[in-house]
Amino acid sequence: MSKPINILHPTPKPPKNGIAIVPCGLYCNTALQKARSGDLVEFWQDWRHEKRRIVQITKFRIKSPEFTFMLRYVYGEGMTIAKLLEQWEAECINEGIGSSGFSRDEALVVEVSNLE
Repeated sequence: MSKPINILHPTPKPPKNGIAIVPCGLYCNTALQKARSGDLVEFWQDWRHEKRRIVQITKFRIKSPEFTFMLRYVYGEGMTIAKLLEQWEAECINEGIGSSGFSRDEALVVEVSNLE
């Protein structure tokens, strides 16, 4: 079994599969950008971490109606692209890759399932 890819994001909590929207870029989530269906990921939030298996993964253009739909589906009607980018910028600064370490044009949308 391969080593899981670490993701700084709360673990999706769906009835069956979950979806996470995460930043990508030259320095941000580089291993995840190369991941395939079946690979393991480990979601980290503070001290909590949980492993999941990738069902499917794709890149979305951030400035698109499809991305806005996914954003609201995953995080609720109160989430905006501006809020999301602000969160990602803060995380990138905290992780030491800087405010320009992620793409403002594309994001990864990852569907994961429980390890069963």
